[in-house]
Amino acid sequence: MKLLLCSILFLLAPCNNPKQNSSSKKNNSKVVIIYQCGACFGRCPEYILTINGEKKMATFKGIKNTEKIGTYTKKISDAELTDYVSNFEKAKFNSFENEYLGYITDFPIKAISYTNNGSTKLVKERSGAPEMLISLEKKLQAYAENGEGWVKSEDQDH
Repeated sequence: MKLLLCSILFLLAPCNNPKQNSSSKKNNSKVVIIYQCGACFGRCPEYILTINGEKKMATFKGIKNTEKIGTYTKKISDAELTDYVSNFEKAKFNSFENEYLGYITDFPIKAISYTNNGSTKLVKERSGAPEMLISLEKKLQAYAENGEGWVKSEDQDH
């Protein structure tokens, strides 16, 4: 009877291991996302958004045709960063082609560079991209163009 009881306790013991839960949390400190919107023949916004997982900081550099001209920064939360990583993984970003430039030459070229754990993938898009890539672009664009929390910093090149 004691042997049976000990066997049951031994089998159940690993189910309550708190270390197992904490190690499943991902480390996003090696993530860098750069989203760049280029020029077009009209008044398209030109800017560069950089999300740095190590510094937990986002940087927006407004170049032309955007409400924020110059360099702005804001903190990015762990939850936001994890959400971006999850979206890039769901979209299978590394499996995209390097370019989706299409035939419409007056659209701006948008470039997304995604680095995670030392591996970097760059994708340029103007038209004809898969919906999952467009979805990532819209998410990054909404974050960049949201006016909340951005703080103007000293421009080093002006």
